[in-house]
Amino acid sequence: MNTLPPARLKTQADVSAEACADVLWQSLGLGRPADRALAALLREQRQLGSRDRRLISETVFSILRWWGWIGGLAPAGFRAAVAERLAGVGSEEPPHVAPVAWAATLGAAWVLEGGDVPPAAQLWLGTALPHARAVTAADPGMTLDQRAALLAPFAPSGQAAPSLLRLLPEWAFTEVDCPRPAAELLEWLQRRPPVWLRVQTADVAALVGELRDAGVPVQPHPLLTRALHTLPPRVNLRTLEAFRAGRIEVQDLASQLIGHVCAPRPGQRWWDACAGAGGKTLHLADLMAGKGSVTASDIRLHKLDDLRLRARRGGFPNIRVREWKGKALPEHKGNFEGVLVDAPCSCSGTWRRNPDGRWTLRQAELAEFAELQGRLLANASGAVRPGGVLVYATCSVFRRENRAVIEQFLAQAPAFRLEPFNSPLTGAPTDGTLQIWPWDGDCDAMFTARLRRQG
Repeated sequence: MNTLPPARLKTQADVSAEACADVLWQSLGLGRPADRALAALLREQRQLGSRDRRLISETVFSILRWWGWIGGLAPAGFRAAVAERLAGVGSEEPPHVAPVAWAATLGAAWVLEGGDVPPAAQLWLGTALPHARAVTAADPGMTLDQRAALLAPFAPSGQAAPSLLRLLPEWAFTEVDCPRPAAELLEWLQRRPPVWLRVQTADVAALVGELRDAGVPVQPHPLLTRALHTLPPRVNLRTLEAFRAGRIEVQDLASQLIGHVCAPRPGQRWWDACAGAGGKTLHLADLMAGKGSVTASDIRLHKLDDLRLRARRGGFPNIRVREWKGKALPEHKGNFEGVLVDAPCSCSGTWRRNPDGRWTLRQAELAEFAELQGRLLANASGAVRPGGVLVYATCSVFRRENRAVIEQFLAQAPAFRLEPFNSPLTGAPTDGTLQIWPWDGDCDAMFTARLRRQG
């Protein structure tokens, strides 16, 4: 129900349209991650209330999720400026476009996303389609074909519904070995993902009750009981006592899977070579019950600063932090029982959560990633002691970054062999490699391989 007077509603709609256009330019025009661009905008515009912030956030990611279908509705000046940037020319300054010119794009995103359409989005729809009697928003159970038909009022007369394949760049389908039809993969990519939490306390039942009392209705995974999922909460998780006390961490289920594939034992020495902010580092330390040591490294020192804070909050004194630039080892050669290489990648496995990546990644970058991944894996493998474990992981669905990297490494490193393991999500046996798909657990897609150095 609209609780805002008409003038205030129009102001909200215009301000939100301008904010969305700014983030879209930062992402599609300048190639900056949409979540960071959005966070920067919200920090700068502190006058925005919580309702405005939620509207802008949800609209931006809805547009990016459906950009393959609705990008043609965007203002012509914006599309031309983005095309110039992609061609390597043009200014970094955003094109000047009136908020009203964005009405069709903003409104169509909400029609496709479905659910309760907020008053500002209803105003956008009324502006874009002034002669339409009613515009139907998608129901949760609608297929993509049914959602595509909802765009008919926005299209020129006689224009066919958009193809499902336009929801990803055309080249992406040639790079992925999907065991299911492309239409099913696309259905999953268009679903908003849940939030996954990882529990860092023994009393899971008490924590579940605590979170539910705080307005976060979590549900444990049936097999990985320390993995909890919930719909994107209205509550800021970082304000909860459970978070501040280190009893929960936000970590996708597929990411949690990697720690279980590593299967570290208490008292061992592990190295997380590309730790980033340390989600997997913390999981390794937790699985080791705080015994032994985990050395975490990264080339980005600010990420390691985040890890130090998270390790302190979680109570893990066995985590040590080292800078690593991908060459010299942080410890003596062959000194670790286990090494994890969670390599930089295309992040195509996170396109549910970060849909802007679909439109900013270029196919030519895959070769660059694969070269870097192979080099990091080869360099880090020297730290594995005889009989030790080497685990490779990416959040990618592309064969060039996954199985192809492992095949090339094994051809050049005869001391290592793939070690079969059972999938932690299903219990099904593997050949030592595993590609997780969104339908495996309503999660990101990830690839992992477990190798053993021969004694």
